[in-house]
Amino acid sequence: MAKEKKTTEVEKDVAQDAPKGPFVHQLKVHLVGGQEYTLNEVTNSQDIPANVVAFINAWREKKDVWHSPNNDPHFGVRVKDVSLYEYRVGVPAPAKEDEAK
Repeated sequence: MAKEKKTTEVEKDVAQDAPKGPFVHQLKVHLVGGQEYTLNEVTNSQDIPANVVAFINAWREKKDVWHSPNNDPHFGVRVKDVSLYEYRVGVPAPAKEDEAK
């Protein structure tokens, strides 16, 4: 026999207040020479993407490795050249048609 899961009113409120996807994950890197790059990734989860975790770990350990999102051979950054990074996650802005309604 299957057990029914009973949720409390607090759990229901938390579930209703949780934002729904998609989510935009933004990683902005500032290079030593003054250049900056922004990498955006859209997912259905608020969890930090694995490639961003790998970049942050390499940056903290001061590794001399090449970070390329989605293994793109034409774009990436040398982690050792990154002086600062910013990570943000958010929900995309609604389309302008939705704002008019």
